[in-house]
Amino acid sequence: MYYPEKCDLCGDCLFYCPYVEMDRDEAVEQFRELLEGGTPSILEGCVTCVACNAVCPQGVNPFHLIVKRQEESGIPEIPQANLSLFENLPRVPAQIVEGSNEDVLSLCSVGDLVPGLFDGPLFKDLTVVKGGDYFCGVGWLHLGRLTPFVETAKNALRHLEALGRERIIFYHDDCYSLFSSLVRELGLTPKFKPVHVIEYVLQRLKSGDFETRRLDMSIAYQQPCASRYTPWKDPWLDELFDLLGVRRVSREHDRDRSLCCGSPLMPRDRERAMTIKTRNVQDAKGHGATAMVYLCPLCLLNLRKPAAEVGLENYHLLQLVDMALGR
Repeated sequence: MYYPEKCDLCGDCLFYCPYVEMDRDEAVEQFRELLEGGTPSILEGCVTCVACNAVCPQGVNPFHLIVKRQEESGIPEIPQANLSLFENLPRVPAQIVEGSNEDVLSLCSVGDLVPGLFDGPLFKDLTVVKGGDYFCGVGWLHLGRLTPFVETAKNALRHLEALGRERIIFYHDDCYSLFSSLVRELGLTPKFKPVHVIEYVLQRLKSGDFETRRLDMSIAYQQPCASRYTPWKDPWLDELFDLLGVRRVSREHDRDRSLCCGSPLMPRDRERAMTIKTRNVQDAKGHGATAMVYLCPLCLLNLRKPAAEVGLENYHLLQLVDMALGR
């Protein structure tokens, strides 16, 4: 999943990291130490946001080397309670709610965190699956654990393929990133077409079957870390915002400079996580946003309080869609 033979030790990956301060020479030396099997300070400093993969000009995938070294070294130290939570997620009973539509909507293990998102007409008649069998495991990378991620990903792929459907719509950005991108790094090719929920919603709204009203809102978008694996989604999201009458404000921490929501840091460094959250929402407020909009439900749960404290409203993207549909 990482390609050390491509690395020319330019240092961009750590030099441009938005969470640590390194000059070019230190960035080069730290990555050299990683390649040689060492444990430089970036193992503790890494927020696991995948930004280093996005800025690497050679396609080395430095983040995956960092995660490998984190797992080998146990740095950073993750509380056992958090590791146990992820270990138990595949054991959560799976549910399949059959619908008349051939398409399947996969909710992974996060589908119930924000209630009511799938009650509207856009998702009527879809077969819905959720629970442990469909837990994609990408969250393991946020804990610095590569081995259980690979095992969980293969398990989820096996259960999704067993459904025998041609298309599977993914609500969780982690799941879509896994099955449209990361899975090929594992040498696997899904037997179904992965469809992102943004792509699906955009297609449905453009079909002419629904009337929408323009919301006339200025928002800051919280990009999930996993979106860095699937940059081709950005035009879909921009088109959807335009269709909804939503202006995505231009700010420092957006798109390729977006910040993590802080969730992965909370178990091991709450103070640092809160600093990142504050930096994020103040950036949104300072550039004219009146609301934060989220795709990942965990981002919403982690940022809604600090966002509200600076006067920002909080919406999941699908809640904006419902508002435009008059729901």
